[in-house]
Amino acid sequence: MIDRLRNTWFFYTIYFILFGLAVVFYLFKSHGEFVMLLNSWHNPVWDLFFRYWTHTGSFYFFIVAILLLIIFKRRYGLVLSMVGIGVSLVTSIFKFLIFPDVPRPKVFFEGQRILAEVEGVELLDFHSFPSGHSMAAFALATFFALMLKNKNYSFLLVVLASLTALSRSYLSQHFLIDIMAGSLIGVLIATAYYIGFERYLNKEHAVEENTAEEDLASLDLSD
Repeated sequence: MIDRLRNTWFFYTIYFILFGLAVVFYLFKSHGEFVMLLNSWHNPVWDLFFRYWTHTGSFYFFIVAILLLIIFKRRYGLVLSMVGIGVSLVTSIFKFLIFPDVPRPKVFFEGQRILAEVEGVELLDFHSFPSGHSMAAFALATFFALMLKNKNYSFLLVVLASLTALSRSYLSQHFLIDIMAGSLIGVLIATAYYIGFERYLNKEHAVEENTAEEDLASLDLSD
C-alpha cells in the first residue's frame, strides 16, 4: 500500500498545495470574499460551463461512475460504491445533524444585491457546510488516482475536481471553507477505503499463495 501511495504522490502534492493556498486566502480574507471574487468573474461562457460542470459532484454522477466501474472492474466498482455510501453519510451528518442552520451565500448576502445569478440555478438557503459536491468530486478523483497511479491522470483529476469545487462558489452555493472541508473529507474517505481494499487484496493473495504451496507440498509427499 505504501508503494501505491508513493505512486500517487503527485496527486496528493498538487491537492495539498492548492489546499494550502486556499487556507492562506481564507485566513487573510473575510468569510464571503471568495464568493465575491468568483462572482466578479461572471460571464456567459463561465455561466454555461459551471452550470453543467457542477453536476460532476452530484449523487447521480457518482452512481454512473460506480456502474461503469462495476462493468469493467467489478471489485473496484464495489469499493467505489462503499466510498459513495461513506460520502453520503458524512455529508448528511454534517449538513443535517451538526450544522443544519449554517447559511449559504444567498442568505449571508441577503439584501446586498452583489451575487450574480446563473439562469437555471436555484440558490439554496441553508445546509452550507460542508460542500457535498466538492466531497464527492474529490472522493472520485482520489479513488481513480489511486487506481490508475499515473502522474498525468493525477494532474487531470485534481484539475477536474477543483473545477467542480470552484463551481460551487461561482454559482453562489458555498463559501470557500465549505469546499475546502468537503474536498479534504472526500480525499480522506477515498484514501481510507482504498487502503482497506488493498490490504484485503494482499491478504487474499497471501492466502492463495499459501494454499498453492500446501497443495504442492502435499503432491510432493504423495510422490
